[in-house]
Amino acid sequence: MTDVHQMVEATSLSSIEYFKMHAERDLSFSPDAPVEVSPSYILTVDFQPDGERFRVLFETDIETTAGHISCGVAAEYAHPSVILRQASGEAISEFVNNVALMHLIPYVRNGVADITQRVFEAPLLMPIFQRGELNFDVLASLPKLDA
Repeated sequence: MTDVHQMVEATSLSSIEYFKMHAERDLSFSPDAPVEVSPSYILTVDFQPDGERFRVLFETDIETTAGHISCGVAAEYAHPSVILRQASGEAISEFVNNVALMHLIPYVRNGVADITQRVFEAPLLMPIFQRGELNFDVLASLPKLDA
């Protein structure tokens, strides 16, 4: 069985790209009013049919008293298919939560700051997350890993 250290050694980051970016300001909101922020996060793992790649998609939706913001970023990873077939669900979950998520968060943070600067005339700065602070149940969405 493969552990997370073997996955890190055998897996390479192929690309990171935005797949969703949206902001909408409530024109009746007063710039002098306090802004309340309520974020929600969704993480999805998408295993490609070729068995050689998988994608981790991280979406952030933020409801505020001033409007709505959405940002989605995907990281694609290449790996030898034998590693994935042998990997335990726990190793994949640990890789996604502690490696992939740390790749994606800075992009989401930058995307949210950029789009809110343009739409709300001031950037919304997401907090800095420490590794492990955000954690997703990856095991429930994993395909059967046996070859």
